[in-house]
Formats: sequence, C-alpha cells, structure tokens
Amino acid sequence: MNYWHHPKVGEDIQGESPLERNLHPEACAQCHQQQFNAWKGSRHALAYSPGLVGQFFSMGHQAGNDCLVCHAPLDRQQYKTPKDLVNSLSLLKRYAKGFDAEGSLDDMPVSLPLRHAGVTCAVCHIRDGQRFGPPRKGTDIVGKLSGAAHGGFIASKGFEQANFCASCHQFPQSYAINGKPLENTLEEWKQSRFSREGVQCQSCHMPDRQHLFRGVHDVDMVRSGLGFDVQQGDGWVRLRMSSVYIGHAFPSYVTPKVNIKAKGLDKYGHEVQTWQWSLQRKVFYDGGWQEASDTRLMPGERRVFMANRLKEDVVQVLFQVDVIPDDFYKGVYENLLQDMQEGTSRTLIQRALKDAGKNDYRLYQVTVDRKK
Repeated sequence: MNYWHHPKVGEDIQGESPLERNLHPEACAQCHQQQFNAWKGSRHALAYSPGLVGQFFSMGHQAGNDCLVCHAPLDRQQYKTPKDLVNSLSLLKRYAKGFDAEGSLDDMPVSLPLRHAGVTCAVCHIRDGQRFGPPRKGTDIVGKLSGAAHGGFIASKGFEQANFCASCHQFPQSYAINGKPLENTLEEWKQSRFSREGVQCQSCHMPDRQHLFRGVHDVDMVRSGLGFDVQQGDGWVRLRMSSVYIGHAFPSYVTPKVNIKAKGLDKYGHEVQTWQWSLQRKVFYDGGWQEASDTRLMPGERRVFMANRLKEDVVQVLFQVDVIPDDFYKGVYENLLQDMQEGTSRTLIQRALKDAGKNDYRLYQVTVDRKK
C-alpha cells in the first residue's frame, strides 16, 4: 500500500511507556528537541490554521476532512462528528497554536486534539503503530532496524526522495487549470535540472535533515534561490532576476505574488516615473476555476524588467522587489468577511487576514545612479 494512502496510525502504538505512545509533538520533543524546535516555526506546524478552519463551519465536517487530507492527514486527526468541528473552532479561537512552543507536556494549557498540531511528527513517521524514518546517517541500510527507543524503526529511502512530498504538493491532473494542476510542484521539479542532478525537495527544504520546511515565507530562503543584477544604457536601466537554485516555479502554487516596481527619481528624490510587474499564477472562479495569467519564473529562467524612455530629469532609478506570500488568501478572507455573520468563524477569518498581512516582506532593493 502507498505510504500516503489513507495514512493510519493504528491502535497499537509501538513503545512500552505512555510517553512513547503519546503522538503529540511535545512528547516527541522530550527526546527530539532539535527536530521539534525546527518544526515548531514551520508552516507545517501552522497547517491547521484559522484561515482554513474558519471556513469549515459553513462547509460541514465531512468537507472539512477533505482539506485535512493535507493539513492534518492522519486518520486520528479527522473529524468524526460535527461536534468535533464545533469544539475545534472554539479551541482554535482561544489557543492560537495547537502545541506548547516549549515542548512541555506539563505546561500545555489544554489537552488539544492532535489535529491542532497540523502536519506533526506522526504524520510522516508513524504508520499502523510503527515508526518510520530515513536510513541512519552515513548508511543505506533499509528495513527494520533495532534500537532501544520505540523498539527500533523501519528505515526507508523514500524519506529522502522528492516523491515523498507529492501527496500534498502535487495535485492530480483532475485539478488542472489551463492544463496545469492547481499545485504542480513535483512535475515542475521533474522537468528541471535539479531532478536530473538528484537534488531532492529535502535538499533545500530540509537541509542536513533539519525539520525547517522553509519556503516562500522565509526571506533568506527565497534570496538564496535567486540572482539579481542591474545594467543601464542610453535612456534605460534594467533589473535582471534569475531563478538559480529554485527547483520549481517561483513563486510556487497560486497563493504567493511577487511585485517588482521601478521608480524614476529626480534630484530631489521625487518620483517622476514608475513601472510595475508581477510574478504570479493568477486564477479566479467563474462557474469553474480559470487561469487569468501565469507570469512565474521557471527553474533556470532569467527575466528582465526594463525601466526605459527615462525622462530628462530622472537621475536615479530605484528597483524594489516585494513578496506577498499569502496574496490569494488575503482576497479569499476579505470576500468571506463581506458575508460572514458575527461568531467564532468570523473571528478566526479576521485573525487569518491580520496574520497574512504580517508575512509580506521586501526581498530586494537597489538604487542605480543614472549615467549621462
């Protein structure tokens, strides 16, 4: 059976002590503090988010479970009844995180359902009561390995291969818009040089097996994947952006947007000319999902942004590149709030919109003195 097909924890969790049978991330943190500390700041830890769950009340718990397939995938994380959903809404309103950030089992303010921890340790590492993981560092030995903790574990090379991430980060062709699935990350990687060179998703998003899962929300991560340079000529200045170390479209998926702006400034610093561009896969719903445009940067691609026909009084050109990681979600939340009545769901969506606004950042800025 495929590892990700209806992932089940099982009832007979391997391990002799209650701590070993506890599936909450705080329990794992007692021995795996380094991994927990990396994971707790990741988007995986926030996958059971107010913006997601705030929409479930009107959808119903069964439709909500369809979303949890990626946001909280284990069978134990699914809603069993409508009451489960109502309870979760109330708890999420009160507790912003579904785990104790210090990894303490004693300081947890409430015994939160496992689903509140999102894509937690057990999501990847436990199936049918047994622990799974990559081969021990420096070895290629796979299969059942003995050990004092948990009675050992089952080592699989799948943990170090890009396909391991596909269940959530590669949508099927049935979700295609204009011929491309809504999320097409694995296929984009397969068509890049990184696939041919054996550079896996984990190579960048989990360097040295760190559970960071950094992506578009992380400014350093994004900067490390791009190259910038500027040139100028008679009446023009251009910025060139290159996708150097990104193994999929930038930005990936339909959620983020990257704005590029150029400003022609006079000797007083006043703006006298402007140019604007964006990198984004823009989709909309009109009786079905439609693609308005796709201007994203593909692996290895270079894109030129030209500030040309400069006016005589322009003495400097300022380029700014801004990333809006949750651009699509902002629009969704704003639309939802127009029709939502007061209540827990509205409170959660308002929180999600506020949080999304905090994630924007300036990726790059440069000022070029015009040569005459």
